[in-house]
Amino acid sequence: MPYIRISIARPRPGQEKRLAELQQAIADYSAKQPGCDRSYVLRPHDHSGEIARISIWDNESQAEAAANSDHMLSLRSELNLAAAEGGHSERAFSDQ
Repeated sequence: MPYIRISIARPRPGQEKRLAELQQAIADYSAKQPGCDRSYVLRPHDHSGEIARISIWDNESQAEAAANSDHMLSLRSELNLAAAEGGHSERAFSDQ
């Protein structure tokens, strides 16, 4: 059953490029991990400035293993610094 992770982040002023780079680095890293079927960075069609990332996994345990790796924790920590306060949300969904 697919397991989907979605991250939406709004950059701090002056951090737009850095936030986009980090979202892409996380998507690229995720795509190379066991169980990741696809990983994308998405930009909105409005002027919100938000940058989203979506990854589709075979199951939750593989997504969790990748999310808890040292490299991913480091990237997510940097992402939190580039995102506006209260401007970052992460959600997960499955087809259950």
